[in-house]
Amino acid sequence: MAIRDAILEASARLRVAGSPTPRLDAELLLGHLLGRERAWLFAHPDEDASDEAAFAALIERRAAGEPVAYLRGFKEWHGLRIRTDRRALIPRPETELLAEVAAGEIEHRLEAGPVVAWDVGTGTGAVAIALALRLADAIRAGRLTLVASDVSTEALALAGENADDHGVTGSIELVEADLLAPSGGSRPRPDVIVANLPYVASAEVDERRGSLGFEPRLALDGGPDGLDLLRRLLDDLPDRAAPGVSAFLETGFDQAAAVRALAPAGASVQVVPDLAGLDRVLRIDLPTLES
Repeated sequence: MAIRDAILEASARLRVAGSPTPRLDAELLLGHLLGRERAWLFAHPDEDASDEAAFAALIERRAAGEPVAYLRGFKEWHGLRIRTDRRALIPRPETELLAEVAAGEIEHRLEAGPVVAWDVGTGTGAVAIALALRLADAIRAGRLTLVASDVSTEALALAGENADDHGVTGSIELVEADLLAPSGGSRPRPDVIVANLPYVASAEVDERRGSLGFEPRLALDGGPDGLDLLRRLLDDLPDRAAPGVSAFLETGFDQAAAVRALAPAGASVQVVPDLAGLDRVLRIDLPTLES
């Protein structure tokens, strides 16, 4: 079957199955199978689609809801190629904003002195890797300490593989931890925190629709209101973070007001909207000791 026809047939199957992006999914999966970029497929529509049975099998798995990122084994995110499998949540486009605003704050603080930054709930390690690459000079100079923690040993293993892929293994300290548990003990207290913690309500996770049926529940389930992990992290800030810490938290688009109410006493809170104008990132600054 020609590439053009294979894509049309697969797109029709995925459209019936309810994929929101049936043609894109078909193109990405066929390109993955052929070892080609989408641009090559566009330029060679009459070429043989090769192993039709293997392609059909991938399409059926996608039709059943399995994410394209798991089928391909990677996700293109923030200019990086991040390994993905069922050990961790797939990096989302909105999390690029989280990485950007945290990096900007770290750069600002580095002008005044050394900085300790924590990526809490690192998952695939995508955010920590983006920070390590952008701030490589500060890490080499010993001015930036970058810690990436997760309660899941499987996720940490995947983060380690991704760090190795991007040449930043020695730049990130991977720590098995429940949120900030080692901070102030065996690990330095963070000046900057970046966290994309589970914020989906348990009832929604229970429905297991779309990718939620394949991604690890541990990385999704935020409890009855979706805020259990965020609540615990904010409760820990005064005791486990450095004075004057800045915490950048990704939230659901409709959770900003609820998370703002959980901020520690005396904290200032700012909402950072995404490109669509949705409230995706909250910045929470605790006062310094002098304040």
